[in-house]
Amino acid sequence: MMRPISWIPATVYALIVGLPIPLQAQVPQMQRSDAPTMALHKFDAAAEHATFEWFFLVVDAGKDQGIWAKHGLDPTFVLVAGSSAQLKERVDSGIKIGLVNAAEVTLARSNGLPVKTIAGYFGETTARIFVAASGPMKAPGDLDGKKIGIVATTHTSYRTVLYMNKKLGIKAEAVALGNLQNNLAALKAGQIDAFYSAEGAPLALVDSEELRLLLPLSDIYPKPYAAVVVWATDDLIGRNPDLAMKFVTATLEIVGYLKAHPGYASDLYVKRTNAPKNVADKAVASLNQILTSDGHGSGKDLVAAVAGNWQFITESGAVAADTVVKIDEVVDTRFLPRH
Repeated sequence: MMRPISWIPATVYALIVGLPIPLQAQVPQMQRSDAPTMALHKFDAAAEHATFEWFFLVVDAGKDQGIWAKHGLDPTFVLVAGSSAQLKERVDSGIKIGLVNAAEVTLARSNGLPVKTIAGYFGETTARIFVAASGPMKAPGDLDGKKIGIVATTHTSYRTVLYMNKKLGIKAEAVALGNLQNNLAALKAGQIDAFYSAEGAPLALVDSEELRLLLPLSDIYPKPYAAVVVWATDDLIGRNPDLAMKFVTATLEIVGYLKAHPGYASDLYVKRTNAPKNVADKAVASLNQILTSDGHGSGKDLVAAVAGNWQFITESGAVAADTVVKIDEVVDTRFLPRH
């Protein structure tokens, strides 16, 4: 059971767990990139950017700093939630490019959807397992027989519990609860014993000794690894490779800008989420350790990084053991920067 958070005002705690409190001060505008002189190419792109910082910071910074426009692009981003089925829905609706968890591209490809990973801008996972600081669990093996809160059974968090069970030789139960706020409430109420989160916000509660970080999942995931990628359809790659190149180039430039300007990234996080500055600083610092502006994921080989992600999927038991995927046909590296 979690102790009541007595050290911090209720309104600030609400901010940490994502409750809607109006932002009182606007984030100062940073200097934008030079305005483009070319006509901008308007198109729809998909990105799950409403909640997770590795999506919304890229989307928002690209607009705020004029980086999309600098490369002649005017994307309208629409939501694609974290599943290969939802990725298929977006492709069927006519969307041909975007940002998504790497697993969903490979899973979709294995099911016949003509999509490929064309850049990996987020390498090792930031996902972690948290428990109540006042609870008895001290090591990952203590999760045996326990309930772990996850986002959804279609989300990577569910595969993570399956993977942990095999990797650690335990039998934990995944409980789908949705967002971080729901998982924190369930942990406090004793309905779960731990929860999964890849967000940076819980790190502030580790600092305040409300939560304990039990397991950084990068400790047990395969390496190299690609957590989040740029994807495109075979059709777009064949018919408009220039758009694919510009989209990848802009995305990686945005990532480089975020890494070089953590204070700006933190302010942008506050602007999007209404979170306290210390939460934003923690989230950005954590994310900046993982963002990769060379497009290769972790390591120096995007194909190997996507293969590491697929190893995680197969070893979790999330797909049939006889599922065959040729990773070199899932990944197209021609749009990555050449050094």
